[in-house]
Amino acid sequence: MRTLPLLTATALALTAAPALAADNLTIQETVLDRPTLVALGVQVLIADDDDRDARIDVRYRVAGAAEWRVGAPLFRVKPEKVELAVPQQFAGSVFDLLPGTTYEIELHAVDADGLDETWTVMGTTRAVPGDPAAPNVIQVGDAGELADALGAAEPGDVIELADGTYGGTWSIDGSGTAEDPIVIRGASTAGTILDGEGAAGNILEVYGSHVHVERMTFRNANRAIRFQAAGAEGNVVRRVHIEAVNLGIGAREDQLDFYICDNTLNGPLEWPHVYSDDGGVSANVDGIVVYGHGHVVCHNELVGWGDAIKTAQDGARAVDFYGNITRSAYDNAIELDGSAGNTRAMRNLLLNSYAPLSFQPIFGGPAYAIRNVVVNVTDEQTKLHANSDTGETVGAIIVHNTFVSPNRANEVHTSDTAHDFKLLNNLYVTGAEPEGGKTVDLTCPISDAEIDYNGYWPDGQFDFGAAGDWPDFAAMQAAGLFEAHGTLLGADTFAGGLTAPASYMQVVTEADVALSQSSPAIDAGLALPGWMGGFEGAGPDLGALEFGCDAPHYGPRPEGVDESTPPPACGDSGGDTTGDPETTGDPTGGPGSDGDPTDGPDPTEGPDPTGSGSGPTTSPTTGDDPSGGDPSGGVATDGTGDPGATGGSEPSGEGCGCRAAARPPAFMLLVLLAFARRRRR
Repeated sequence: MRTLPLLTATALALTAAPALAADNLTIQETVLDRPTLVALGVQVLIADDDDRDARIDVRYRVAGAAEWRVGAPLFRVKPEKVELAVPQQFAGSVFDLLPGTTYEIELHAVDADGLDETWTVMGTTRAVPGDPAAPNVIQVGDAGELADALGAAEPGDVIELADGTYGGTWSIDGSGTAEDPIVIRGASTAGTILDGEGAAGNILEVYGSHVHVERMTFRNANRAIRFQAAGAEGNVVRRVHIEAVNLGIGAREDQLDFYICDNTLNGPLEWPHVYSDDGGVSANVDGIVVYGHGHVVCHNELVGWGDAIKTAQDGARAVDFYGNITRSAYDNAIELDGSAGNTRAMRNLLLNSYAPLSFQPIFGGPAYAIRNVVVNVTDEQTKLHANSDTGETVGAIIVHNTFVSPNRANEVHTSDTAHDFKLLNNLYVTGAEPEGGKTVDLTCPISDAEIDYNGYWPDGQFDFGAAGDWPDFAAMQAAGLFEAHGTLLGADTFAGGLTAPASYMQVVTEADVALSQSSPAIDAGLALPGWMGGFEGAGPDLGALEFGCDAPHYGPRPEGVDESTPPPACGDSGGDTTGDPETTGDPTGGPGSDGDPTDGPDPTEGPDPTGSGSGPTTSPTTGDDPSGGDPSGGVATDGTGDPGATGGSEPSGEGCGCRAAARPPAFMLLVLLAFARRRRR
């Protein structure tokens, strides 16, 4: 804060009050995004805090439990940098939750200008989709019987297909309910075959909600499955095999809460055919596409697609992609493009990709990429690009990933700015002789980035465009802009001897990225409680896998295994706390609720992105914790001069751009006023 001259008490009151009103954070509303099975997304809508020195920390626990766990702090969204209408807010996710479970989330807002408030919200994760409560089993054995059953389907019907080949195309207009879905299920995935016989459209079109498609093979048409009704809810595709089609699973606008998991999709493209070979002709040969909010796409195996898995609606929130394995992607393995916040790519294995993780653009964020393993990259590891129609990317959070690439360890090429992104605790590995001698070629302009605690191999040129270009790691680190706590790795990073392919044209079929016991990556990371996983030693290891912990399961899970049976945890998160917070005030009301636990504004346009069963219930408390700032310790930069980029890597001209800008310093410790009040609506 600025220093004031000595004034009389009256003058001080008159002059200081306006600054305090603008600088002190005002909490307006707490909104929960639609819940998924393993995560809850939070938005705290705010005003003021013009000096942006406030923070909101998170704890959570199962409702009724004694022990709290520390969650990841909320991310400050900067709507002024976004071309989509986004409210002023802090936002973030609580990860690694159990399905069908109610959680209490404690939010603690602190602003050095006066605010210190704690309140709680209640949220319930979605349950794993199940069979009808009152099933009505209908047996079918040929294409005609299937058409009849679909045409007459009602809530609770379980249409069971005998093994055999069914020729033709079908549609279903009826809807089930959350308690009594309509289930279309084959006797076996390999034995029950829906053959489109070369149809130019879709083998199965679903026009209703709460329709489950399970355990069968789709083949021989333009597209396998499309959910045709805008706004449809609760549809499921599970344990399905798709082959000999141009498009896998499609969708329409404003859909909600799909569950697309444990499927195998074989596309028409072959590696190493990639985007740059023909200028993107096959970029929209899509494996799985979702529109809207609340979707879960998990534990699928995909090969041979343009974009393997993607969001496709601007403003999407609360979409989870986890446990998937993509074996080749002509363009992007995972696209979070156009999402507004709390979209999450977690613990995926991405092999043989042109640009595996795409953020083109993000509308404020946070959009997370956490603990993904990415091996054999043609172009850019993380596509921090703008879209020529909707603006630059803002709010990508890229933490604890492992990247192994044949050309360079980390590169982004574009002339548009990438804003407010984080690169923390990642591993970036390339060949012994990087292309052009550059280990890093991140030449997009950078605005408000935190790039720290990452590991690199080998040493080489570190080119950050206008922010700086250094001949080696030591010179880059000494400049003080990036990687104050970064690590230069050795050639023996991985225990199994994994090295970068000599060329992206190789087909990588498996990748063991377990760390070598002697790797400098061990214990070299920043402790980030609440960011999906603990650590075994003095600190977290760099990359996706903690030394000594088993790799997660990628791809379809065995029958009977789902989110209800999560793998055992490994390591100490460093964030456990116990005890009950001191609470005051009305337990059914409080900041932003006025007593109604489901009342609150819709922070996005389009369908309601918040879940009906997860509205906030708030309980304010007071506190005196003056701490603040960003716990990551990352480095923000302030670059000047020419942007230093030469254009996007795609002929569309949609690029990333980023100018480095200085972080505000940590705010001064002050004596805070303790008070309890209702938040303004």
